[in-house]
Parts: sequence; structure tokens; C-alpha cells
Amino acid sequence: MAELVGEEGKVYGIDISSGMLEVSKRRFEKAGLLDRVELYCGDASKLPYEDNKFDAVFMSFTLELFDTPEIPKVLNEIKRVLKPGGRLGVVSMSKEGGNVLLRLYEWLHEKFPQYIDCRPIYVEQSIREAGFEIKHKERVWLFGLPGEIVIGIKRDIQ
Repeated sequence: MAELVGEEGKVYGIDISSGMLEVSKRRFEKAGLLDRVELYCGDASKLPYEDNKFDAVFMSFTLELFDTPEIPKVLNEIKRVLKPGGRLGVVSMSKEGGNVLLRLYEWLHEKFPQYIDCRPIYVEQSIREAGFEIKHKERVWLFGLPGEIVIGIKRDIQ
């Protein structure tokens, strides 16, 4: 992403895990891109950024880590920091198109949440209910489990 924003752009990364941030920092250093990246250890439901700051937000396998009641809070916080017309890109496990393997995975998550910490969610529905306009939706399969890639746009008038 740091390459995509160009020399003048900046990428901000947030993770609740300091260990994951260290992994990211090492990767950016190795790629020579650390000067274009600002990493923050914190919770996505309480972003430390001003309103309307970002052109785009990308989340990969993040929303499904939150409890169901927290997902709208996270999406509203993202909407707050996105500029009008800003894009939200989400890659996530999905409840859409479920199969036997999905039901087994959900059962394992219920029984062993300490080992299976994420679970499929209704990705597009959650993003739409948070007030984003859906511009793109693509179903993908991840090791036999359904996933979605969804791009939503923050409407100019909320």
C-alpha cells in the first residue's frame, strides 16, 4: 500500500497486537518504505484520527474478530475518519454461501474460541447497514470457506 500511495502519500496502520505491528514494521523497513508509514497500536473501534482524514480504509480479515455488536461501532468509526466519497475495502470470512465446512468451522469457533478466534459474518450487509454505498462485491473461497471482498463508498451527505 505504501507503494500505491506514491512518494507524497502516507499509509497508516492500526492493530491491537503490538507483535503484529512489529512484523509490519520489519516488512516496511525491509522494503524501504517505513518513511511513508505510521503504525499505531490500538482498537479499531476507537480510532485516534480526526474526522474526514482518509481517502480510503482497507481491512483484511479484521471485522470477523469483533463481537457481533461491535461490528457496527467499528464501521461507524471508519465512516467518521473517511472523507466524503472515501472508499472502504474489506476482505472477510462470510456467512453468505455457507456449506458443511462453514457450519463445522462455526461449531469449532463456538467450542474452542481460544484457538479459532474469528468467525464468518454478513460482510456486505454489515457495511450497507453502516451507511456505505456498495460499489463492488466479490465472493471468494478460502480453503473451502466462503469469503467476500466488498468495497463501500462513504456517501457525501450522511
